[in-house]
Amino acid sequence: YGGGAALGAAVVLQVLSLVRGSLTVNTMGALVGAAISFVLGYLALSKGNNLFVWHPILMTAGSVFACTAAIDTVKRRKSMAKASKRSWMVQLHWFLMDAALIAMGLGVLAIYANKNKPLAKHFTTAHSWLGLAGLALFVLNLMGGATTTLGPVFLCGKMKLLWTDVLHRTSGAAAYTCMMGAVLLGLYNRVVLLPDGWGGKFELPADWASPGKTWSYANLGGEVIVKSFMAAVLVVYLLAIFPSSNKISKPKVS
Repeated sequence: YGGGAALGAAVVLQVLSLVRGSLTVNTMGALVGAAISFVLGYLALSKGNNLFVWHPILMTAGSVFACTAAIDTVKRRKSMAKASKRSWMVQLHWFLMDAALIAMGLGVLAIYANKNKPLAKHFTTAHSWLGLAGLALFVLNLMGGATTTLGPVFLCGKMKLLWTDVLHRTSGAAAYTCMMGAVLLGLYNRVVLLPDGWGGKFELPADWASPGKTWSYANLGGEVIVKSFMAAVLVVYLLAIFPSSNKISKPKVS
């Protein structure tokens, strides 16, 4: 229920952001991300509702949709002349990131609980390593953004919503890239790097580049469907990172 509530909130927030701004290339990425999440969720649940299926559902929705929507809102603020509108978009960016964190956190819990194995047997694949790296960067970036925004409350009693930080933007881009890469790896194949678990020997399988051996191939409709999902995720990523205009629109003088 928590994951569903977070994703429902993300949808509402994205709709609210569209009310406050125009449609952009980045917005198209968020909309395609929402479509991917819905279709994948529908196909996954049509095969049965169990703990495992909520891992791909929540991780895809959190990263491919909610994170992309959050990137879109913070980019579209740049074209707004009024500070109040820019502040509103920044708040939506913040709330969307929170929704993404809830969804992805529950997605990690779902796969961890589903395996029911000792800790040393978890997180042994390339997919999990890239996903954990992205999630760690995401959390650190979110904490940094919250500190910059809420820190001034203790000094002057007011949040600082309008600010820019190269480190925040760069680490956010790195986190997003890792998470999208983890989604692609999770769809494409299963590469186990520590077959004996943590403490065992690192091994790169000879067939590490071969597709298959994943839940997606068995449940989403075969290779063509899986590769279509992968192509769509890549499109979302490219649309999300597409440079936005810094030009503030000004009313025409008649």
